[in-house]
Amino acid sequence: MPRLLLLAALLVPVLASSAGCAPADAGDRVDVLGDWDLVSGDVGGTALALPSGAAATLVVDEERLSGQAFCNTYSADYRLDGDALDVAGIGQTEMGCDLPVMAAESEFLAALAVVDRATRDGEDLVLTGADVTLRFTRQVPEPDRELAGTRWVLDTLVDVETASSVRGEPLLQLAADGTAGFTTGCNGTAGTWRRDGGVLTVEFGASTLGGCDPSLQAQEEHVLHVLGAGPTVTVEGVRLTLTAADGRALGYRAG
Repeated sequence: MPRLLLLAALLVPVLASSAGCAPADAGDRVDVLGDWDLVSGDVGGTALALPSGAAATLVVDEERLSGQAFCNTYSADYRLDGDALDVAGIGQTEMGCDLPVMAAESEFLAALAVVDRATRDGEDLVLTGADVTLRFTRQVPEPDRELAGTRWVLDTLVDVETASSVRGEPLLQLAADGTAGFTTGCNGTAGTWRRDGGVLTVEFGASTLGGCDPSLQAQEEHVLHVLGAGPTVTVEGVRLTLTAADGRALGYRAG
């Protein structure tokens, strides 16, 4: 056999073998990348609770999963081969929240740990496993709301690493003319405000401050402390967070 033909004959099985070992085309993988909101779940035939005022999210990049688990943030490693999904090493922060929120968080993270398949249902991302279904819809980025002129509704109290829900619907309204008004769930106060860089200064004025029901007293004291402490201001989409130097904070949503 001529030398060139012999070389070609020897190369054919090598090339065929190499083609057989090639990794699956990236186009064969389910598209899971991006930011997602949990909209429903099923665990053992029972609907996953979605507590009011809390959310579960899923953020997927090329290497890791992360997100919000109703109360705490979490992250994990994952491997995706076609539609076969393996999630491992879920870790989370250790902030405390109300019992219903913590229960939903535990159930959500336990379900996420056992999913083994990812599919797309229209625009939704669906993760499934043994007796588990988690359905997500893609997040639509919210433009940052203006600090002034937005009606801010308090929904979270943070005491360093512990978050709790809020009773009632306390409000914070900062007008463009520098006047301010807020409620604590018990009383209401008017005054003035200004923003110096990332710091909010509120001067209390006329108020209806009086005795509160004991169950609301701690909430009122928390609100007054943070607003009076020159908190730092963070606005992300529809969320406003005011954080005092001692770690206490107020979480508001635009509403």
